[in-house]
Amino acid sequence: MAMIVCPHCGEQVSEKAKKCVHCGAILIPEEKKHCTECGAELEEEMTECPNCGCPVDDTLGQETDEKPQKVEVTGVKVTKKIKVIIGIVVALLVVGGATVFGVTQYQKKRAAEEYAQRVEEYSDNLKLATVTMLTGASDAESSANLIKQVWYNSIYEERDDKTDKYTRPDGYFVSDFNDALGNLYADSSFSSKISSIEDNQDTVNALMKKLKNPPDEYKDAYDAVSDLYDAYISLTNCATDPSGSLQTYSSTFNDADTNTLNAYKAMELYLDD
Repeated sequence: MAMIVCPHCGEQVSEKAKKCVHCGAILIPEEKKHCTECGAELEEEMTECPNCGCPVDDTLGQETDEKPQKVEVTGVKVTKKIKVIIGIVVALLVVGGATVFGVTQYQKKRAAEEYAQRVEEYSDNLKLATVTMLTGASDAESSANLIKQVWYNSIYEERDDKTDKYTRPDGYFVSDFNDALGNLYADSSFSSKISSIEDNQDTVNALMKKLKNPPDEYKDAYDAVSDLYDAYISLTNCATDPSGSLQTYSSTFNDADTNTLNAYKAMELYLDD
């Protein structure tokens, strides 16, 4: 609070003083009140207008810059709203988490079922390929043995009830073993057997394609069946397409026959009962 000098007596007084405490001079004139009804001037301490009798308002004539603050009570509503929102979010998170977990479990189960089905199909194809190769190898073995006999008997003019109709169709031996082999392949029964072996090869080739990219637990089995396949092809080709001399053919046939048998024995380790 600042001090001022009274203009009348020169003494210092408060700047808020309405009159000088030293000389009594009026420093701040008092604001006069007026009746709100008739406008008559009112004296201090009057409780009603002497002119019209209107009650005097104590706050009349007082000016203030302060405005009443508007209080808005929203705390309770906001809190409830937030609680509702939080509840919804938590519920969504729980449902979402449960959904994700459920989907993940379903996908794992589906993947396991698909893998199990793949393993089962692979096992079935592995068995089928092995059995099919054995069937073709058996037919090829008997056919190749007959080819070798016809070949040998036509060269060395050996008589045999099984080969005579090919080596000496007119009662005497043919001059060239190729003619004897030609007679053999022209025979309808033998020709049908060769066609069956060729069909068997086609079936085996299709099965081997299915056996590519084996499941982890069948990789060793695939290696074993591949070895069997190589021996099988060599053996069946001896029946469907003989070539070379009698000596080389006999050697090729014997090796293929032995290799097929050994490969099958190795393959048995991977075949279920």
